[in-house]
Amino acid sequence: MSFRSMVSTGLVSAIALMAAVLPADAQTTAPRKQVKVAAVDFVPAWGDLDGNVARLAKAAEEVAKQGVEYAVFPETAVSGYLFSGPQQLAPFVDTIPGKATAAVLPILQRTGMHMSVGIAERDAATGLVYNTAVLMGPNGIVGKYRKNGLNPQDQKVFAPGTTGVEVFDTPLGRIALLICYDDTYWQYARLAALRGAQIIGWHSVSDRVMPGTPPAEATGNHSTVSNVQYMSAQNGVWVVGATRTGVETNPITGGKLYYNGGSSIWSPKGEKLVQAPVVAPETLPPGLAGIYATTITPADADAERAAALARRRPELYSPVLALHRSPTDANATVTVRSVSLAAAQWPEGPSLLSSARPGPGELLVLPELSGLASGLAASEIKNRAEARGGDFEKALGAAAKAGAGYVVGSYPEREGDKIYHTVALAGPEGTVLGRYRATHLPPATAAWASPGDGPVVVDTPLGRVGLALAEELRVPELGGLYGALRTDILAAPAGRPGALKVQIDAKLFAVSNPPTGRADFFPYASAKQNQLWLVSGGRRAGEATAAGIYGPEPVVETPTLTAQAGEDAVRYRTRVPAPGSWINQQQLITGQVSLYFIPIVMKDDSDCVRDWRAKGTGPLACR
Repeated sequence: MSFRSMVSTGLVSAIALMAAVLPADAQTTAPRKQVKVAAVDFVPAWGDLDGNVARLAKAAEEVAKQGVEYAVFPETAVSGYLFSGPQQLAPFVDTIPGKATAAVLPILQRTGMHMSVGIAERDAATGLVYNTAVLMGPNGIVGKYRKNGLNPQDQKVFAPGTTGVEVFDTPLGRIALLICYDDTYWQYARLAALRGAQIIGWHSVSDRVMPGTPPAEATGNHSTVSNVQYMSAQNGVWVVGATRTGVETNPITGGKLYYNGGSSIWSPKGEKLVQAPVVAPETLPPGLAGIYATTITPADADAERAAALARRRPELYSPVLALHRSPTDANATVTVRSVSLAAAQWPEGPSLLSSARPGPGELLVLPELSGLASGLAASEIKNRAEARGGDFEKALGAAAKAGAGYVVGSYPEREGDKIYHTVALAGPEGTVLGRYRATHLPPATAAWASPGDGPVVVDTPLGRVGLALAEELRVPELGGLYGALRTDILAAPAGRPGALKVQIDAKLFAVSNPPTGRADFFPYASAKQNQLWLVSGGRRAGEATAAGIYGPEPVVETPTLTAQAGEDAVRYRTRVPAPGSWINQQQLITGQVSLYFIPIVMKDDSDCVRDWRAKGTGPLACR
């Protein structure tokens, strides 16, 4: 295959900044500058350490010639990835400093480029081997990160990471490093944002099973590169995500994986700027296979990151998001059951509550503020607020009873001198089974509502049903709470369609209905990150809709369904708890390294967190 290069010369437009997000003790005085960044497709030869080091140095020279100032190379770039055990990998590991850094650093010193690259690293003191990314620049080694999110293949050969998520000050901006399967967990990118990252360098070998693999043997099929949009969208940071192409064969076992490409760069608004082609399996020569570059202003992340973090409510997260759960989580649903899900689609305008009916045993989720017309001013919503047990809840219960099913809707609830945006679940007996007061209020809702005080999960014959608003799910901690509480179905009424859609390349999906360009991003991401079904009733506006059903594994197994024009609802029948393919909710919960999540549950202005953020590297001193 010939050398491919996709170098974008367009400049990413600047975002107006109102204030820096870091506290005074963590701010840098680096000037606002434009930086050319690149995601590099680099193909290592399996088990050829010295040859790969030489190829890496040659590739660094080529990338620097393109004027790139920060380049991200894939995971395990000097060893290859597909090894069956520690002894098989042992001859091909490196150290840091080591052969790879010795070969690359003189090039960086001469060219002024920074780069980060994945290395199978042996720790000189312990002898343990880590899946590591190292950041280097003209003045030497800046720092390293050891992978925490270890998938089943990693666990065959690598020890769990020991570094935590660190953010490194460089002349280009504040850079954090993550690796491949780390993006299965929303927490690691969040830690980078909390620590003030402007850029996340993500290093991957996003692998797929070979075409024709029998279904019984293909349960490991997945695509980590299809997760990358959330790192930027939820956290307000630039993401430079590098993965590789080509077929990798282990000559000893005969095992094969192929890497489908798709390296990409994302803005702090969650928008895709550059992407490598997604390609079919092909045996490629080792070495440089592509450069995918654009120009960014790292400091433009600061305002976006500040806005994203300002909506957090750490007092709600402790201790749930920092608990380690054993494989026998008592919260989990055990009995598998078949359930019917429905997301109502209403046009903009009047409420259609009077005609809403679930099917027998079905869960029907209505649009938000279900008893009111859309587009009302905050003052009018306040005037329509009512107490629990009022007209709205009676109508909701009547709809559920008439259809012998379950109905979820929301309304402005008045209690004393406060008004809440409350989501209610009514059951087939016509009674309200659970109520949730929105906790992470979007700005439009904050104009008339007070925040609630925690998540709500209701045990029902359908499974464990959580209640939220779709707009709140742009805060990943809320979805994380529901995942940790072992929610099977998250009912999340929505309003108008969201501005940000799924922008992940449709070729990265194995399902027949990829959500690219049509599905609202934040509910889509929350369902996937927390391995649950998510149902959002919503309004239709033109060609876009907020009515959707989002599955827990939308890349290879479960559909993402959005309502078509003219439909009153979108419906789907499935099983809960979701069985999963290459991952399920149980594996997700028990695979978390909760020791590192303590800053997520602490108040941002605590002295301990301020110190952790200001230092950028090292552990939380007060843990």
